Amino acid sequence: MVTILVQVIGVPIFLHAWGLKLYGEWLVLSAIPSYLAFSDIGFGNVAANDMTMRVASGDRRGALETFQSTWLFISFSSLTVLLGFYAGAWFLPIGRWLNLNSITPTETRTILILLCTYAILCLQGDLLTSGFRCEGNYALGMLIKNAVRLTESLTVIGMVAFRANPMEAAAAYMAIRLVGTPIMGWIMVHKSPWLRFGFSHATLKCTKALAVPAIAYVAFPTGSLLSIQGMVLVIAAVLGPIAVATFSTVRTLTRFGFQIMEAVKNSVWPELSAAYGEQNWGLARRLHRVACQASLWSSIGTVIFLYFAGNRIVAIWTHGRIVMDVPAFHWLLLVILANSFWYTSSVVTVASNTHERVAAVYLAGTAASLFIARLLMPHFGISGAAIALLAIDIVVGWYVLSRSLTTLSESAGEFSASMFRLPELGFRK
Repeated sequence: MVTILVQVIGVPIFLHAWGLKLYGEWLVLSAIPSYLAFSDIGFGNVAANDMTMRVASGDRRGALETFQSTWLFISFSSLTVLLGFYAGAWFLPIGRWLNLNSITPTETRTILILLCTYAILCLQGDLLTSGFRCEGNYALGMLIKNAVRLTESLTVIGMVAFRANPMEAAAAYMAIRLVGTPIMGWIMVHKSPWLRFGFSHATLKCTKALAVPAIAYVAFPTGSLLSIQGMVLVIAAVLGPIAVATFSTVRTLTRFGFQIMEAVKNSVWPELSAAYGEQNWGLARRLHRVACQASLWSSIGTVIFLYFAGNRIVAIWTHGRIVMDVPAFHWLLLVILANSFWYTSSVVTVASNTHERVAAVYLAGTAASLFIARLLMPHFGISGAAIALLAIDIVVGWYVLSRSLTTLSESAGEFSASMFRLPELGFRK
């Protein structure tokens, strides 16, 4: 709800205050710090899985060891990477490379430094959610995290409405996250006093044990960034910032359905980890079926609604500043359906830290989508980017779903039939 609210309110205000070209350049710049998500090398989510499985089996001491080891590693690695980003933002001609004309080189450097600092603070917040998640307080952790997101987003939108420039917007994002993250940490420790910050329980052995699944997990944020932010950069290089603003707006509209899938996947994730920790395979299969049902049917409903109302929504939403590219829009609607077949199902291997092969296939697929889009866009415009995304989603989807069914020892026929039955809502252990 927060994501949708911010997108619905934010896009028309940014367009009105900054214009299409400056807004497109802001989207390009704000995409770059997202790659700082790599600096935790996947340890955050893998640690959350491990902690949840340990707590479910009664091993709180092991969960504390995982938390402190991960916190120490992420803090050191993210600060190291941050210094590298600072140097790159200061010395490299990034503005010239990305064809930025509305934002000066000095402003470009400052914006990148502010947004890079913001991204590092977000990483700390993501680790804190593992503390909430492992003891069944996932909903509380996400409520606090999204309250911070809502505060910073509405603040920036309000500032932009009153003519704040991109540099001031970046500073506001960083400042609010600088306050919100420590508050979130304090609440986590208050809720679970045994789960505390420090180094006394951190061990190199624990870090090494998590290394393989953690490194593999990097493929997921990497692939997501290639698919979303990477595609933005490719479009900017091939078609320019105006095409970026058009594609991003249309894709944002179609991704409203994805937000439902994201909510379903994230809600099932800690429950699946706990089921693995207790070796409760019946519960794990039921969680997977119902989650996939919810994603599939919500996606079908979203596609039908947007097919008829999408053009009108974009016209009202952007006050006519963005002209709908109808062919690209229709291709992106098909992407929603293709994505629903596998995105939620991927949680089966992710929740148990057995995701190495799935992660590799996903990363290879998203990288291939950029190459395909680069070949298609000179001939089909931004529709080429949408076609590339659809093709890769179909291939990756088939592989991910087959792996999930194998992990849960479930036949494809039995799973397919369950998609058209009323869901089993009695999740008794």
